[in-house]
Amino acid sequence: MSCNMKGYIMDIVNVGVVIPFYQKENGLLFNALNSIFKQKVVGVKFTITIVDDGSPIKAISEVNELILPQNCSLKVIEQHNQGPAAARNRALDYLSKQNISVISFLDSDDCWLDFHIESAIKALCKGNADFYFSDHSRFDSEHSLFKEVGCFHDLERASSEYNIHIDKELATLRGEDCFNLFLNYYISQTSSVVYKFDNLKDHRFDESLLSAGEDYFLWLQLVNNSSKVIFSFNKGVYCGRGVNIFFDSFDWSRKEALSRIGYEALFYRKIFTYFNLNSNQKKIVKSNIYRLEEQFSYLWIRHLLTGKGLNFELLNKIFRSSPASFFLIPLRFISFIFKSK
Repeated sequence: MSCNMKGYIMDIVNVGVVIPFYQKENGLLFNALNSIFKQKVVGVKFTITIVDDGSPIKAISEVNELILPQNCSLKVIEQHNQGPAAARNRALDYLSKQNISVISFLDSDDCWLDFHIESAIKALCKGNADFYFSDHSRFDSEHSLFKEVGCFHDLERASSEYNIHIDKELATLRGEDCFNLFLNYYISQTSSVVYKFDNLKDHRFDESLLSAGEDYFLWLQLVNNSSKVIFSFNKGVYCGRGVNIFFDSFDWSRKEALSRIGYEALFYRKIFTYFNLNSNQKKIVKSNIYRLEEQFSYLWIRHLLTGKGLNFELLNKIFRSSPASFFLIPLRFISFIFKSK
């Protein structure tokens, strides 16, 4: 992607769009695709790649009647169900063989607002950044994420702590400072992320993190390898109400909650071994590991007693990552009970 001296686009920008698809309701994918077609941007070609991850509703049936705009091409890839990380990786592998300069993500029940891609490309180009994301809102919330997340309640303090330079609606920071920000706050929702593919082409989602953390882990890798990150306080995405493994697992009475918390614990253990962390970062990660493994221990015994069903494959993964964790389950169960009181 090349720019002139004022930071505007000179050449056609080939934007790869990654859409994993697993839905049980008709029409969601059409709405997502329509939000791509409505982007108010010039000089951009969209290569849309949909990976049907064994969806009950087939993606091909949702796109058969579509009339594509001239600046859009569409590829549907089908695979048996392997989870969103594997689906997104399949799309990234395909796009790596195309002439793609920028990668963007759009979940099949989400919609971009009309200026999302224009804002992203101008920010990446003018700011000479590698990674971009924006604020977003969800169907079940009155406020955008940035209105709710703790670090932005005191913007002056956050700017000082993470070396964020704010210019109107845009914030700029170094990749290493964004890494610190991300360790404390998950604010880069998948459908809001846009990054330069040429610079970060080899990175992929961690397919071993089935229920949580696979996207978070990739964002940490990407910003850790970026010289500069830009994010926007303007909402670029509306997140809809489709199949969502992560948000569907917050009810602790469901067995999915056990999987989500277990994979979150594995995610933080991966951070600890994968990245070269300083002492403060290690403290943050260790605290999250302890909190999540304590919650996992409580839910594991609770689900065992109530017959909710147990994920022994996940338990084995946790045991392999930390053999002591298995033997600490009874003690952590008791500790969680006492803390709850």
